[in-house]
Amino acid sequence: MGRYVVASRDIKPGEVIVEAQALAVGPCSGCGLICLGCYRELDESNIYKCTGCNWPLCSKSCPGVGYYTGHSSYECEALKDSSPSYANIEELKECYHALMPLRCLLLKTADPEKWEGVIAMEAHNELRKSRGDIWPANERNVVQRLKSWGFKFDDVEIHTVCGILEVNAFEVGGNGANARALYDGAFLLAHDCTPSTTHTDAERAPGRPLTVRASVAHRAGDLVSLCYAYTLQGTLKRREHIRLSKFFECHCRRCSDPSELGTFASAFRCPRCSGRILSTAPLEPKAPWRCLDNACTYTMTAGGVQAMLKRLTEELEQIDANDVDGFEKFLHKYRNVLHDNHYLCLSALHSLSQLYGKISGFMIHEMPESQLHRKIEICRDLMKVFDVIEPGYSRLRGITLYELHAPLMVLTTRDFERKAITKDNLRTRLKEIVSYLTESALILDFEPKQSPEGLMATAARDALDKIKTWEQIIGKIS
Repeated sequence: MGRYVVASRDIKPGEVIVEAQALAVGPCSGCGLICLGCYRELDESNIYKCTGCNWPLCSKSCPGVGYYTGHSSYECEALKDSSPSYANIEELKECYHALMPLRCLLLKTADPEKWEGVIAMEAHNELRKSRGDIWPANERNVVQRLKSWGFKFDDVEIHTVCGILEVNAFEVGGNGANARALYDGAFLLAHDCTPSTTHTDAERAPGRPLTVRASVAHRAGDLVSLCYAYTLQGTLKRREHIRLSKFFECHCRRCSDPSELGTFASAFRCPRCSGRILSTAPLEPKAPWRCLDNACTYTMTAGGVQAMLKRLTEELEQIDANDVDGFEKFLHKYRNVLHDNHYLCLSALHSLSQLYGKISGFMIHEMPESQLHRKIEICRDLMKVFDVIEPGYSRLRGITLYELHAPLMVLTTRDFERKAITKDNLRTRLKEIVSYLTESALILDFEPKQSPEGLMATAARDALDKIKTWEQIIGKIS
């Protein structure tokens, strides 16, 4: 595992473990047209151009202008003779591939201390050079582009910086995913597919400080871990992502267990007996898959599994992000193919948990009881999985707890208004809702205040205040 962090003492959930200032921040590779100062998306027909270098900004008063985490004065000076062409917006977007590496390379003279922090990181040059995709793409998108702009950086140094960014950079900015940041020492936190920490970046603060908090209790000597992949993916996908982007093979408990710690997040339904089809050796991508229930002998080849996952993933990704019926139809269509907790089902359920109650036609106070119960069912099913793969004070749990409270509150209010429950029953239900809101507010309070999660924390506290008014009717709730 190389170097990694362990707890030197007992750590409580929510405690800060690591705080780090960004060494560099820049656009994600392949992002859209965004402001180089604050990373917000831009309207192609209404672009403000920096007066110094002519590169895109959101406005004259962009809060990121002049900061090294945005459009710095030294970047502006370096780019003034490399003004982009606005005649071809797609080509302009392609130029963004080179900007984050450029910002790192400029640190060599602009801030040597930060540069030393960057260049000390591992780039995996030999591994990357041996692959036919990464090295040539960086040669085309970064090395040759920087040369065409007139920069005289050493080719190997540019490739090294590209590798460092590929292996070590975080996507930052909440749901924006338009920017990524490099933090000194942050990746000394080991990887685990059931992470023991959660992290946030202060989106609008100078330096975009990263804060890593314990999501679960640690005993002295315990490993402190992050997840370098997306936890709502199956083992094949997570290990592939880590192998291709971080250049190592994950052998964590979750990846080593065919059942993924009892969640069955990669399991298929057996067409013969409706049992669970799992990999016979999850650390071997080419291993066959077999039904493990009812003494069934049904098997699937690894190639057949990969082909099915590719087809179903493409179908899921074609569903519009706000299409409630589309997600529900996907789940119904493949109910005899995918286990209920299969990661593709979890992805659809996660979308539904936030769509029910939030979009036109499905607003929470207008939903019939059947849809309210469906939202409750979805949230409870998700929580059973999240309690395993992202336990404790994790963002996923905080959001889902908030989503769970809403239909419970609406149903409780309706039942009380039509006198279908007693005051004692009302008190019991409200205690449950209060517990969900309290934990949700606690978890999401760690997020930046103006982020969607931070605003949800405020809404959770407001909901708790409103529930207290019920005490005038039924007495103290908690």
